[in-house]
Amino acid sequence: MSPDRAGDAEAEVEKATAGGARFSAVTVLLGIVVALLSQFVTGYSLVDETDSVITTVTLADTHGLITTVFAVVAAGALVFTVLAGSRSAAAVVVAMGIGILLVFLIVDLPDVGETGFFIAPGVGNIDATGQASAGLWMELVGGLVITLGGFALARLDEPRLRAIAAPDPDRSRGRVAP
Repeated sequence: MSPDRAGDAEAEVEKATAGGARFSAVTVLLGIVVALLSQFVTGYSLVDETDSVITTVTLADTHGLITTVFAVVAAGALVFTVLAGSRSAAAVVVAMGIGILLVFLIVDLPDVGETGFFIAPGVGNIDATGQASAGLWMELVGGLVITLGGFALARLDEPRLRAIAAPDPDRSRGRVAP
């Protein structure tokens, strides 16, 4: 292989790596958005013995805003990972994703299918069962995406992490790479 062809092949590999790194960063960002939204969407529906919905509960109601804090810290760590090329910040992204998953497993998941007394406004104490709703599964997906995307970013070296924020020269000239 001639030196010119080897240099072209190396440049193509570098472009593909930068594209994959950008994809990982955008994926983590989407996971953060999903985790944030999960806190304000219905996490549980409380139903009575006739399967009538008594009321709905958001995840922020069950455990406060801890998952929101984890997601915001993950967003800050993602920005630092990209701008500074810090693998340590990528490890923080992973840790925040694991934190969200732990909240899901320890605090939220045990309430699925749980039956007990619930104080409903205007109704008083009633026997109800918790049924999972969209917010619960969004929290799980958000935590998994943040964790896995953070692992992908943590495997990259500093120059490749910094390349995520660098402009693509082909796009800036109006060309689209094949």
